[in-house]
Amino acid sequence: MYAKNAHTTYQTVQVTTTDRGRLLLMMYEGAIKFLKQSKAGLEANDIAKFCRYLSKSQAIIAELMNTLDFEKGGTIARDLDRLYDFMLFYLTEANLHRDGVRITKVIGLLDTIYSAYKEIIEGEKKGATVTPEETARVGEAVRRVQISL
Repeated sequence: MYAKNAHTTYQTVQVTTTDRGRLLLMMYEGAIKFLKQSKAGLEANDIAKFCRYLSKSQAIIAELMNTLDFEKGGTIARDLDRLYDFMLFYLTEANLHRDGVRITKVIGLLDTIYSAYKEIIEGEKKGATVTPEETARVGEAVRRVQISL
């Protein structure tokens, strides 16, 4: 019991003291991890595990969607909104049809966006400012994802 409380306290402190960029990356990492666990549950015919982790990943994607700032984000925020909406729809279909291929597709989409953000955020930590070229790279990653749909 004590170990579980200590772990929960550690996680709470980690999340509340993390900068916004790292928190964004943690959300993507969590969504990808939960989708992989959901797919593993499906492959093992463990429907409870499949549903539990699918639900967790959907909650993270919904939160990513809810935190978009359309004023500051402009076109990229609108494109991400449509992508997140698509991902949630696709995961609902994956649940309905018990389809691991749809889960794999969403993992790929999230991983593409995650990689672009990670490159920018790690560049900021090194002291560099976000250049228009880096912003364009995120936009390009989003466009590549849309084209692959």
